[in-house]
Amino acid sequence: MLSKLIGYEFKSTRRIFLPAFGVLLLLSLANSIFIALPEPTLDHVSAPFGVLMTVYVLAMFAVYVLAFAYMINRFYKNLLGDEGYLMFTLPARPSQLIWAKCITSTIWMVVTVILCCISLFLLATPALLSASFEPEIAFSDFWHLIQYIFSELMREYGANLFVVPLELIAIGIAGIINFCMHIYACLSLGSLANKHRLGFAFLAYLGFGVAQEILLFAGSWIVDLTGLNLDFNLTLNTAAQMHIALLGWLLFTIVCIAVNFVITNYILSRHLNLQ
Repeated sequence: MLSKLIGYEFKSTRRIFLPAFGVLLLLSLANSIFIALPEPTLDHVSAPFGVLMTVYVLAMFAVYVLAFAYMINRFYKNLLGDEGYLMFTLPARPSQLIWAKCITSTIWMVVTVILCCISLFLLATPALLSASFEPEIAFSDFWHLIQYIFSELMREYGANLFVVPLELIAIGIAGIINFCMHIYACLSLGSLANKHRLGFAFLAYLGFGVAQEILLFAGSWIVDLTGLNLDFNLTLNTAAQMHIALLGWLLFTIVCIAVNFVITNYILSRHLNLQ
């Protein structure tokens, strides 16, 4: 049932996201064409180029806002609004409804980040190639520079050069999932109020943020007080410390995901209050 719910979410949202992504990539290509023009020609079209670049920046900002707004609107409207009367009649548990929203939102956010990076690369490609009058030479020099940097990093960090990015990617994805679940938990808490639901959800968001900062401060204070940090530095090398820190960060994020999910699932299962 979860796969069917995720498929339904994608069918309902791709008609919005795919055109937005297409426009962003087209704007990036259009700006890269302007950048590739010779300088005398570019001076004559500087005004249209400036307008097009401004539109591109606004479009990139808009796709991020779109992903964020989708995450909030789909959850609030489908599960906490009038549509909830229909959604909760489906043969699916509240946990499945929650994860369907969260997984779909996470995928769209990851795709948004990837496409924005691709668009920036397309935008920068003419500038990289224009470093020389002969593009083949410029590209060759650029490729040799990449190879040199990679070999130096391999010599310095070895296998950690591949492990650390994988850990950072895992932390990034877990962070997006936690962000979605955190918003869902706040919206669910806000739904317990009969009026001003979004206002109470915002207060819940602030309360969670303060509680998290207090826990992090208390944890670091305990580590400093007990001297665990000193022993940690003396017994482990730099690479091991880095891996433990990243894995600890990942574990903390997973715990936050679990807490936010339990709060959301409990409210939707036991104290559902639809508008």
